[in-house]
Amino acid sequence: MKPLPALELVRHFDALPDDALVPTKVLEIMINTSEWTLRRNPPLRRVQISQKRFGYRVGDIRALARGQFPPTAA
Repeated sequence: MKPLPALELVRHFDALPDDALVPTKVLEIMINTSEWTLRRNPPLRRVQISQKRFGYRVGDIRALARGQFPPTAA
């Protein structure tokens, strides 16, 4: 099964459960920032998916969008 591209994940973001992990690209699109900004100043804790891949929990992204996390929460 081929993974969904980031824009497809964003389009169906509301249907994802809070414990789902999405790639960094989805967070970049949701909060309108670059990959380098996320590396320098991460707003959320990254979850390691495999040896070289990281992602973010959908529930944490939703909480960040609602303003429940301070901008520098790690």
